[in-house]
Amino acid sequence: MKAKWTCIATAVLGLTLAAWAGETSNESIRVSVDLADGSRIIGTPDIETVPVETSYAKMNIPLKQIRAMKIGEDHETVTFDLRNGDTLKGVISLGPIGLETVFDKVMIGVEHMKLVRVMLSGGPLPAGDGPLAFGGVNWAPLRTLFEVQGDKLVSLPKVRPGFNYGHGGNGRGPGIMTNIGNPDWRDYSVEFDFCMSGVDSALNPHGLPLDYRGGGVSFHVADARESWNECGWSGYNFNLTSDGTWNLECVYNHYCRVATGYGNVKSDGGRKLADGRGLTLDPQNGNRIRIEVSGTRIQIWVDRKQIVDVQDEKMTDSIGGKTLDHGGIGFYGGHDCMIWVRNFSSRGM
Repeated sequence: MKAKWTCIATAVLGLTLAAWAGETSNESIRVSVDLADGSRIIGTPDIETVPVETSYAKMNIPLKQIRAMKIGEDHETVTFDLRNGDTLKGVISLGPIGLETVFDKVMIGVEHMKLVRVMLSGGPLPAGDGPLAFGGVNWAPLRTLFEVQGDKLVSLPKVRPGFNYGHGGNGRGPGIMTNIGNPDWRDYSVEFDFCMSGVDSALNPHGLPLDYRGGGVSFHVADARESWNECGWSGYNFNLTSDGTWNLECVYNHYCRVATGYGNVKSDGGRKLADGRGLTLDPQNGNRIRIEVSGTRIQIWVDRKQIVDVQDEKMTDSIGGKTLDHGGIGFYGGHDCMIWVRNFSSRGM
């Protein structure tokens, strides 16, 4: 019986390998290697497949089918997380891997590796998890409800069931996120129409003027929490206000260090990267925004005019246990301002 199942597994695997071998793609490959000494190296590998032997077969797994490789302490046993959701365990026989990096070509032996993440550029990004499908990805609402209305993803003036909304509660303002902390969202371009439409009288517990408008876009979101009283929020924020001022910042574990309500706001770190004024933010039709992240370079356009082109050389630093070199994207309304998104698209770079 064991031999029978081994034959079946090998046959299925053979079909899978045949499918892999027949694939063609314009995607390019980069890998991020976490080393045993705590450092990380990113570059273009000089291999296309990884040889592995399992309990039932020997095979060469294409790098493009691998999401991550976790190397065991014996430097031979490896757990593969594949892009189709499968997990595979086996023993690898792999010599040093050559990586073309920004500074030179380096050779890294398996004995120095702890984790290898494979990044594909030029292709579609993972859709992620979430109850709302829009623009090719799945979204998770925070604090208020959202719904798709025609060609728009729109916040609703209704508190998400079970959430303690308000200035004295666990947070206020609509938010919606996709692919929080996903390492495959690393080098990418996103483009969309974004509108801060103002406060709705149906959700205005603190009596804001109905024409109050504020909000923004988060990207490389390594972590996000619905409650502002819970440690975790880490990412880049492109903040916008109705008077046309804006700024770009990043934060690590930003939250209110009180049990409930707003107060004692602290973080483990952060940086102000850019700011400006003079934007004309349209409360009816929104504005076209494009954000591109490639390596440590961040570029932002508003209505096809570039306003940001910066290098954040500390992007790969770990602060408070968080690294901002990866993660998905989100939108938020300041205080109780409603927002919508239209014509969203994303792609790897």
